[in-house]
Amino acid sequence: MRVMGIGRPVFAASMMLAGTLSIVLHDFTLVFGQVPRTIAGHDALAMVSGAILLLGGMALLAPRSARIAAFALTIVLLLFVLLLRAPAAVAQPLVEASWYGMGETLALAAGAWTLFSIVRGEPLAKLGSVRAGQIVFALSLVPLGLAHFFYVGQTAPLIPSWLPFHVPLAYATGAAHIAAGLGILLGILPRLAAALEAVMVSLFTLLIWVPSVIAAPKPDAWTELAVSAAVSGAAWTVAESFRAGRARR
Repeated sequence: MRVMGIGRPVFAASMMLAGTLSIVLHDFTLVFGQVPRTIAGHDALAMVSGAILLLGGMALLAPRSARIAAFALTIVLLLFVLLLRAPAAVAQPLVEASWYGMGETLALAAGAWTLFSIVRGEPLAKLGSVRAGQIVFALSLVPLGLAHFFYVGQTAPLIPSWLPFHVPLAYATGAAHIAAGLGILLGILPRLAAALEAVMVSLFTLLIWVPSVIAAPKPDAWTELAVSAAVSGAAWTVAESFRAGRARR
């Protein structure tokens, strides 16, 4: 029996959290603030998308429904990228924050697609689907890393006060995002690169966003927690996909 890796339960839990928040807050948690509340049916659409994320996350944990759930989540996340993130990046190509937002959501779509490709031992490796997820995830890490350089003034203060060298750490973690992306993309110790990325983002989640939610459980803190956990789940999934690829050869 194939043992479930850490990526799927972490990604599933983050989707369930994002879906619950979308329903409770009547907003699109994974693209928080990107959909104007003035559009017709905003709240209803947010709750429907939240229900899909919640049910999709739950279905990821069941062997029989995991694959179709991963596919459904891929479609929803790609719609977020195409309808919300990509237009903003095209409209403001010199604003790094626009690319950061697209990279963040694209990383989640890549994680969901990678899960779809490897779950239940039925990979589509011959069609290159696993590698497609790895490549898209790798590319998405570049704008995440660049944001640490462009917005170091916003990034450094997020680091816990008990850690020294906030600014150097902000730069170092930004460089680590980019290095991990290049490692996965170019095939330079790709599994290690993805695993280190997963460890780093998991630490962000545990050391920054969990305490933030505990200190001030505001919608934006909950949103950041859900997204950070989802990116870490996607990274663990990509790391595990390299192991799955070797096992099939």
